[in-house]
Amino acid sequence: MTDEVLNAARAGDLETLRNLLKGGADIDARDDLGWSALMWASALGHEHVVRALLEFGADTEACDSYGATSLMKACRQGHVKVVNLLLHYGASPDNADGLGWTALMRAAYRGHEAMVKLLIDQNADTEVADHNGTTALMLAASEGHLEVVKRLLDWGAEAGAKDRKGKTARVRAAEAGRRQIADVLSLAEDV
Repeated sequence: MTDEVLNAARAGDLETLRNLLKGGADIDARDDLGWSALMWASALGHEHVVRALLEFGADTEACDSYGATSLMKACRQGHVKVVNLLLHYGASPDNADGLGWTALMRAAYRGHEAMVKLLIDQNADTEVADHNGTTALMLAASEGHLEVVKRLLDWGAEAGAKDRKGKTARVRAAEAGRRQIADVLSLAEDV
């Protein structure tokens, strides 16, 4: 029955999923990579399925074999409505995966400005750093996401923070050829 639950979640098949869960299927069953039905539905943006799984009591904090949660998967793909649901049902924006990346870091890396705003509004920590000392600001800067960089700075991200190699977001932006972002960060460092 595990495969049926996961397949229904992946397909966005709400009717089948509800019938399986009413029949006693394990809502938090996992595949070989540790993905649950909630993770699949979140990653694929199946809002109606995510809502049903949450109403049935799916674990918002469950992690796959790499430490990623449903919230992280939805943030990576830019599914704002799904992220709203997950946060409403108690998903923590500050959990980190096996590499130390949070949902905010995934959203910043992908340039999902609306997602970044939503996470900050839910008090996501802008200063969390991964195992290499990389912050959400550094990721947005090196990937060329100017508007995300500006928003993170507006929300208090530390422009002068350094990674384990001693590089700031400005240095990382400059190395990636993101001149305009490096200029914005230079001004922020001077404040």
